[in-house]
Amino acid sequence: MKAANLQDALHQARFRPFDLCLDNGKVVRVKHPDCVLFNGSKTTAVIADGEHLRIVDMDHVSNLSFGAKL
Repeated sequence: MKAANLQDALHQARFRPFDLCLDNGKVVRVKHPDCVLFNGSKTTAVIADGEHLRIVDMDHVSNLSFGAKL
């Protein structure tokens, strides 16, 4: 998945939390647009997940899902 797809989800007029599905089966929840930072080349995202930081290589994001609930 490209960073632009993730940025589109982050900048919706009305933000909705979503899940990033990784190719290893793990899921990372994005609860707020301020919880995501990109490196300069936008190949890696750092996502605040509660008290944890998740470092995600954008090449390993297989899907973005709005279907899950909090």
